[in-house]
Amino acid sequence: MPEMTIEAAIIELNRLKSQERMDIDRERLNAAIDKLIEAARLQIERKIVIHKGLDLCPNCRKVLCGDLQQRRLPAWRTPHCNNCGQALGWSD
Repeated sequence: MPEMTIEAAIIELNRLKSQERMDIDRERLNAAIDKLIEAARLQIERKIVIHKGLDLCPNCRKVLCGDLQQRRLPAWRTPHCNNCGQALGWSD
């Protein structure tokens, strides 16, 4: 079986979440699945948002690098948002 992608894992977890026949606490299961889905989604690289010359996280909209000139320097291009952990895509 090929390695499951994050997107496929999210679909599978959602499918399992909707099953009716389970002998466990469904509320706890749903909370755990929701948390895993949230964490998995943060690992999918998303393109940064540029607004008024500022680089923003596409998830939480916090400023990543405020200096328009420094934005082009690879050293400023963090792979994840320091606030929410979102994986970032810096390609133009």
